[in-house]
Amino acid sequence: MDARILKQVQVARNVSRQDITHGLVETIVQIGGDPLTVRKAKDELSAVLAKARNGVPQVIGNIKKADDMAVVISVKDLAELLTAARQQETFGEALDAIGFKPYSGGRIIVGQGHKRERLQRSNASGGKMAL
Repeated sequence: MDARILKQVQVARNVSRQDITHGLVETIVQIGGDPLTVRKAKDELSAVLAKARNGVPQVIGNIKKADDMAVVISVKDLAELLTAARQQETFGEALDAIGFKPYSGGRIIVGQGHKRERLQRSNASGGKMAL
């Protein structure tokens, strides 16, 4: 699958549905060539499927009616698109996705730690040095 399509899907989370549609059509046309008419796609179905299986999506329909167009892609590429679509872009989105809720209780008081002996490191002569 072409990286431009994956990028378009990842960016799509932050734009309108119409912008997603136009952006995807434009990107897929750049990669796979001009849209095919339904008749041409039907006559050349084997070639359309071969291209889709090789990672080149095929657009079928009238480019002036982007909402009515169809795209032929392989199942492998569909899985890749779905994986790209569900990846979170920020740490906050990843926390939201797993249902993280920040602590909303009162103030937490943390006491001083326990005094500990200083760490010792051996020096080359076999003695110990304090850190």
